[in-house]
Amino acid sequence: MQSPPPSSPTTPSVRARHLQRWLKNVAHEEDPWRGRFFAALSSDVREAIEGAMPEVWLPMAHHVLFADLMADAFGPARAHDYYRRDFVASLRRPPFASLVKTGARVLGITPAGFLRWSGRVYQAVFRAAGTAEGEVLGPGHGRLSYVGLPPMCTASDPWLDSAQGSLYGMYDFLGTRGGVVRLDKSRRAEGRLDLELEWTP
Repeated sequence: MQSPPPSSPTTPSVRARHLQRWLKNVAHEEDPWRGRFFAALSSDVREAIEGAMPEVWLPMAHHVLFADLMADAFGPARAHDYYRRDFVASLRRPPFASLVKTGARVLGITPAGFLRWSGRVYQAVFRAAGTAEGEVLGPGHGRLSYVGLPPMCTASDPWLDSAQGSLYGMYDFLGTRGGVVRLDKSRRAEGRLDLELEWTP
């Protein structure tokens, strides 16, 4: 199949590579959860993603769709666990591996360091889909805010909730002794999602 044409730079988009890995990861999950996910995914969307070149930008709507399907097929607890595990794995693969290496060298391998370079991680996957802004509020305390999110993202609770699982994965990756992530969706109408982090320094 021919790859779909690249999306406009102003259209909310996601790297095809990220969606392709998502499909491969779910294919290795257990049934009935794996079967539920793929049964709900249209063949047209799946073929368009699998047939795309990894660096192509695809519609952000596909990413939101995957999050919605995960919630329905896996349930909230299992979906949370999936995002937590997947984020750990993604930080060890291109393009994140080089960003992690650079960030660790410059800012240190700590939750505070991660917050300072988290915006670059977000930009490596998404385009015209808002930004991620990390802020250290004190020892063992910080906030990660997603601002300028497209309405399609803020309309999806599963998409917003996935960020919490990913940040717990960040704790796992860094070997943080103890940490909590609180999700605040109260400003979603403004295109904003806030996550407050507390960890053992």
